[in-house]
Amino acid sequence: MRITIRTAVTALAAVAALSLSACGDDSSDDAGGDSTATTEETPAEDETPAEDETPAEDETPAEDEGAGGETQDVFDVGLGDCISDFNAEEQISELTVIPCEEEHDQEVFAVFEVPDGDFPGSETFQSQVETDCVGEFATFVGMDYQESALDIQWLEPTEESWAQGDRELVCTVFDPAGPVTGTLEGAGR
Repeated sequence: MRITIRTAVTALAAVAALSLSACGDDSSDDAGGDSTATTEETPAEDETPAEDETPAEDETPAEDEGAGGETQDVFDVGLGDCISDFNAEEQISELTVIPCEEEHDQEVFAVFEVPDGDFPGSETFQSQVETDCVGEFATFVGMDYQESALDIQWLEPTEESWAQGDRELVCTVFDPAGPVTGTLEGAGR
């Protein structure tokens, strides 16, 4: 099975994610600060949420170089957002959200809550991705994940973001062949 994560995991033979509150994975990679998320290929990674950090009212998000989107806090990215690629080997705190009609690398297709309790760790996140993200993939793309040319990544909480209440697992879909224009919903490939 292919999968990716938020700190982000690329191709796990499983999936990846990102969204509303904060997601990352349980790797001990800390990008310094509690508003970062981690990304990596295959198994899980950590990211820490940006809790109460919001830009000043007169500040506007920075434009991403080479992309037509806005840089947003990783915890503000949600269902249906199209985003630029990110380093799946590091915790991330920001992502560039791009209109889906423009060329982009990934699309958030599902967001799941992780059950409350002690920090579950990467293996538990990966298991939930294999069940929930892969299960929702067919509904979104229009064909089973194992038969699709598309792949999954996800964003998961880091230990730090978990301590701050982050319980989201964010699933993204992408084309390993490169950027796409338009949504991958119903792509059937």
